[in-house]
Amino acid sequence: MGALVLLAPGAAAAHGFGQRYDLPVPLALWVTGAAAAVALSFVVIGLFVKAAPGERDYWRSNLLRFAPGRLLAHAGVRRAARGVSVGLLVLVLVASLAGDQTPTRNLAPTAVWVAWWVGLAYVSALVGNLWAVVNPWAAMWSGVETLLGARGRRPPWRYPGWLGYWPAVVLFLVFAWIELIYTGRSIPAHLGRLILGYSALTFAGMALFGRATWLRRADPFATAFSVLARFAPTEIRTANPDACQRCAAPCAGPDGVCLDCGDCFDRAAPARREWNLRPFAAGLLRTDDVTPSMVVFVLLLLSTVTFDGFTATPAWAGLEGALYAALAPLGEARLTVIGTLGLLAFPLLFVLVYLAFARWMAWMAGGPLSTGAVARLFVLSLVPIAIAYHLAHYFTYLLVQGQLLIRLASDPLGLGWNLFGTARYRPDIGLVGARAVWYTAVVAIVLGHVVAVWVAHVVAVREYRDRRAALRSQLPMLALMVGYTVVSLWIIAQPIVETR
Repeated sequence: MGALVLLAPGAAAAHGFGQRYDLPVPLALWVTGAAAAVALSFVVIGLFVKAAPGERDYWRSNLLRFAPGRLLAHAGVRRAARGVSVGLLVLVLVASLAGDQTPTRNLAPTAVWVAWWVGLAYVSALVGNLWAVVNPWAAMWSGVETLLGARGRRPPWRYPGWLGYWPAVVLFLVFAWIELIYTGRSIPAHLGRLILGYSALTFAGMALFGRATWLRRADPFATAFSVLARFAPTEIRTANPDACQRCAAPCAGPDGVCLDCGDCFDRAAPARREWNLRPFAAGLLRTDDVTPSMVVFVLLLLSTVTFDGFTATPAWAGLEGALYAALAPLGEARLTVIGTLGLLAFPLLFVLVYLAFARWMAWMAGGPLSTGAVARLFVLSLVPIAIAYHLAHYFTYLLVQGQLLIRLASDPLGLGWNLFGTARYRPDIGLVGARAVWYTAVVAIVLGHVVAVWVAHVVAVREYRDRRAALRSQLPMLALMVGYTVVSLWIIAQPIVETR
């Protein structure tokens, strides 16, 4: 997960600064302290968390009981939000194909990479799955179905169960390559053609397999935002078996309750709908729908943002330099090849390391759970780490580059307009300094790992009847999380602080 520097079509430098922050103590002490905090949280959680709620059994408060909640959830408000979303998509597409091709003078790059990808990831994780409501491709296809009288009809093809989330995995890897490796990623016309290609693929998928099924299983962005939204403090819940039976995507859990399925929510009787506040990370305790392909998808989310950060380190610069010389026969394609190899290597490494730790966890706990079962049960505990790293890595990028939207709102095509009087606005690059970014990164990464330890422990207590077995199973997970705390803080520190 990441974004691009739009001031030039060069490599990403999402947390680069003109000046660096001189740490008051050596970096090793910061890293050691953070690792110790994560380890201490394991001890505290192990002592005090002795019971685990069910996958759907947690505190919640239905916002539909209150007038503001009913207003926001009203069908008319949702339709208006979708209409605005479709309008913005059309504007971005027009700007990309017909506007000025300078990235900072065109709305498309900033809208896609800053507002949509980075910004909406934060909204998904910290508020709720807004994308499920405003997805413009879903809204347009729903309109087509209504016009053709095809709502509720069975799609021509049945989505194969064995396919799982693998299409989303492959498509997200392609997206990550475009985001992190492709040199034309910030050129508006290139971006416009990519949007058209994605639109054609999405409409074809929804036509063949059904809108709900394609978005729930195969679309990389709907999948990514829904995974992040499991951490969020809101959910939509439908307890209406009739509505869920008519859903094209299998969405109801073993208890007959459907979570975060907009189609079932729309069809259900008002009395059977809930829009709930819930504790942060409560959605990560639901593991009944986790498949091997979702395991890989979650690890892909985490590994791609880690790779993006790693490319800003001296270690990557040295490796890139060595490979650049060795691959001289490839000419100008060398940097693309090197970046592609790195992007492919990181997810593979993350999968292998996670499976090795899952095997260790299964062995430590004993009992009937296999390595695959352990991997599926605990992979969602890594989502808070992905969110924390995303916050640490792209916080400044969002605040600084996001200011371009103020100017571009008045002149989205770069044609010299000044619709709202903000066309001459210049971003304040000093809005946040390296010191603030460093402390934000440290707090985010430590808290993310602590929450991950809690989620993993709660799942372990629930799955293992023997509390000692549950604790033993978490020792390898603790080692994995402490190790990743060290690695992630080291990566984040490289472009920010003066290490010594």
